[in-house]
Amino acid sequence: MNITLNIFIFLILGLIVGSFLNVVIFRIDDLKSIINTRSHCQSCRKIIAWYDLIPFLSFFILRARCRNCGQKISVQYPLVEGTTAILFVFLYLMYGLSWNLFFYLIVFSLLLVIFVYDLKTQTVPEILVWTVLVFSFLFGWYFGGFGIINMLLGGLVAGGFLYLLVYSSKEKWMGAGDVKIGLILGFLTGYPRAIFALFFAFIFGSVVGLMLIYFKGKNLKTAIAFAPFLIFSTLFSLTYGQVLINWYLNLFISR
Repeated sequence: MNITLNIFIFLILGLIVGSFLNVVIFRIDDLKSIINTRSHCQSCRKIIAWYDLIPFLSFFILRARCRNCGQKISVQYPLVEGTTAILFVFLYLMYGLSWNLFFYLIVFSLLLVIFVYDLKTQTVPEILVWTVLVFSFLFGWYFGGFGIINMLLGGLVAGGFLYLLVYSSKEKWMGAGDVKIGLILGFLTGYPRAIFALFFAFIFGSVVGLMLIYFKGKNLKTAIAFAPFLIFSTLFSLTYGQVLINWYLNLFISR
């Protein structure tokens, strides 16, 4: 099949899945409502017509306002839908049409929900974290191609390090939920990429923290959700981690 057509298919698929992920994010505390309750406006509670539920496009067609009550529609909708579409295309280009692709599409779709939910509430939804954790533990070693031992070592390094930070700070620096995300990071990246993934997460977090201090007037005591940095670093390390490890090792070999 033509690669351009495949990219288009995964782009559309990503927008559709992203629309569903938005529903999950807004209804995470009442997952049963996803099945038995139709999409409705968060303000006026009226049912949204099908033609106003077109992923990404409806937000702009409606000019970011509900057709019924005129209240603003959260920018979260197009951001999540667009990000999911880009993510799906990116993973397709990385893994092609394979079982690996299917595995990572599921994993990172769930992680995206955790990503956004943690940004909004600074808590992680336990049911989704445990789902991804078990899923990663069962299949991460196989689809990652690094074996069970490296998977367990990766989880021990990432999860263990974050546990020490949580325990020593009594959850002042980060929450217990971040330890589970650390385990997921380790299971998905394996050893030694888990070390670099952790390093990247703290670097990304530091950069964003400094930007918030400079542009938003925050201070060093301002709480920042850390799970998004762990999740982004997991994706970054999966795709470019080995390249950076080889580059780092070559620095010593070439000397």
